[in-house]
Amino acid sequence: MSPRAIFACLALLAAGAAGAAAWQGDQAAGKLQFIATQAGAKFTGGFTKFRVCFDFDPAKPADGRLDVTVVTASVDTLDDERDAMLTGEDFLWTSKHPEARFHAEKFRREGKRWRADGELTLRGIARPVTVRFQIAPSGAVLTMKGDAKFRRLAFGVGRGEWESTEWIGDEVEVRFDLRLPPAPAAASP
Repeated sequence: MSPRAIFACLALLAAGAAGAAAWQGDQAAGKLQFIATQAGAKFTGGFTKFRVCFDFDPAKPADGRLDVTVVTASVDTLDDERDAMLTGEDFLWTSKHPEARFHAEKFRREGKRWRADGELTLRGIARPVTVRFQIAPSGAVLTMKGDAKFRRLAFGVGRGEWESTEWIGDEVEVRFDLRLPPAPAAASP
C-alpha cells in the first residue's frame, strides 16, 4: 500500500475514534470486481490489490467515511492480452496513475441498502460516483456488499480508437463483496 493510502487509513481511524466503528481490509477481505462489455459480450475482471477503510455508524451516517484505494496494475480479467491493454496508456495508464481512489463522506439509507455519494479518481480525473451497499455484522467482522456504475470515457479510460463504444462499452459496473475486520485501535500519543 502506498504511503498516501496508509495516511488516509490512519486519518480515517483517528477521526473515527470519537465513536463510530471502524473497519479496514484489503484483497484478503474479499472481492472487488468490475463488469464491462467487449465486442457486445460482457466480461468480468477484478483487482488483486486494494485497501478499504470504512468508518461508519448507521445511527450517525453524517459522520461516516469510506476510502478505497486500488492498485491499478493489479487488474486481472483472466486474459493476459486484455490485461496488458488495460494497463497501457490508452486505458488505465498504470505507470503514470498507479492508484485509483474512491472517497465518500455522504451516506443515506435507501430501503435495506445504503447510498454513499463520493468521488472516484481514476487516471487523475475525479468525478462524482454513487456506491450502493448493504452491511451486516458477522461475528467480529462486517460484511459489506454493493455496487456502483460509472462511464469509463468520463475518466479518459479508452483513448484514440478506443473512445468509440463500438467495441468496448462505456458503462462499467463495479461489484464488491467484503468481510472487513475491525480496524486496529489507534495508537495513543
